[in-house]
Amino acid sequence: MAHVKRLALLALFFCTGALADAPARAVPTFESLGIYFTPRADPGPRGCEVRFRESGEEKWREALPLWYDARDGECRGSIVHLSPGTLYEVDLGELRLKAKTWEEKLPVSEVVTLEKGQTKRPLEITKGGKPGAYVLYRAHPEGTAIDVEDRSPHNVVVSAPYVIVRGLVLKGAQKDAIDVRASDVVIEDNDISGWGRYRYTNSKDWKIGVDMDSGIRANCSRREKIQRVVIQGNRIHDPRYGANSWSWGHPAGPQGITFSHCGGNHVIRGNEIVSADPTRYFNDAIGGEDNFSREGFPNRDSDIYGNVIAGAWDDGIEAEGSNRNVRIWGNRIERTAVGIGTTVTHHGPLYVFGNTYRNGRKLSERAPQNDDRGPFLKAGSGDGVGGGRRYVFDNAAYDVGNGIAGNSRQPLTNTVSRNNVWMLFKPHWPAILEAGGSGNDFDYDRSNGRLAQRNAGKQVRLPNFSDRRSGGGDKDSFK
Repeated sequence: MAHVKRLALLALFFCTGALADAPARAVPTFESLGIYFTPRADPGPRGCEVRFRESGEEKWREALPLWYDARDGECRGSIVHLSPGTLYEVDLGELRLKAKTWEEKLPVSEVVTLEKGQTKRPLEITKGGKPGAYVLYRAHPEGTAIDVEDRSPHNVVVSAPYVIVRGLVLKGAQKDAIDVRASDVVIEDNDISGWGRYRYTNSKDWKIGVDMDSGIRANCSRREKIQRVVIQGNRIHDPRYGANSWSWGHPAGPQGITFSHCGGNHVIRGNEIVSADPTRYFNDAIGGEDNFSREGFPNRDSDIYGNVIAGAWDDGIEAEGSNRNVRIWGNRIERTAVGIGTTVTHHGPLYVFGNTYRNGRKLSERAPQNDDRGPFLKAGSGDGVGGGRRYVFDNAAYDVGNGIAGNSRQPLTNTVSRNNVWMLFKPHWPAILEAGGSGNDFDYDRSNGRLAQRNAGKQVRLPNFSDRRSGGGDKDSFK
């Protein structure tokens, strides 16, 4: 009888694509699906096999197997390189499900066109839409600029869901240029600069700003766990003050994008987050809070891709905490202390693939040839948190300290690397630093540094990940 009930449950799930207590589910973004599946038994080290296809196609495509997390008996993993607004079928052997990726063109029910020219008045958005009916707040066709001249905490406050903010020039916020206070918000094609508060002047006469004052900020400490925020196509640059470099201790100061204690299912793509003046570099270009936790940023079911990042004294991208089905790919990062921070990854899997990183910079008070330089991927575990799976595929890093690194207090664990290029600043340094960690699987990488791998210099096909060129490996791709 139990078997009959399970078959009925699976048939219902296949037809509807959503059921709260079903043994499998899919969480979409524009180009990815996060898959969750509770198998009948432990599938072993290979994990759970998975195939997928567009609905209506005959041929199935192989995906990377889902990672089996023995801590909760769940198989988790992602299917990537998908097409937006497309219905897919997913075959997990025991059952199948259907899921549709997000539409890129969102339905708009109302358009609010802002006044032409420049204003000092901040924009307070309290009217939003509903599912399938966004409210678009857009710049005037001849341009709209909001410069609050350091007289208001924010340029824009979004307090309603199902809102799109598009095409504004934002300057002079005291604290955060855009303050996001609701779920289902899209921030796109804005130019943001000159935000942040003064904190102190250091010994080299650098004016240091308040930590985590941001171009775009979502702070959920006293609010709902904001979900489904899309940040795309923005230029976030040149905060009013900067962060300190590691020459004075751990960096603190302004950031490009910051999420604090929020939910997940976000997409951050196609943004330019840059600062050319070392005295006004970011702390992290993209980052958040709760790093040593089971949530953190971007928490779960999120994508960070196609961004250009330059000029941060700590991480280019800080993705730390849960990292449950988080995908980071196709980003170009330079002049940061760390390319991508992932300490810790508690749930996983986290996928880092097709990124390019070069010219690490950490200590401003040393000449570049004497700098310490950090790793492309900071990837340790902490006390009581960590142990989730990381996949590191098809990345390229030049003039960096290490490719992947844990440290003595946060060893590298449960990390798989394939097809990476690690060109180190000093060839006698190790390309991968486990720091006493275990459960790792490194192979098919290349490096000028110390690299003990069976198939070093070769490449291997990675199901689904090798289906499309993902942008890594081109050291001349920076503008």
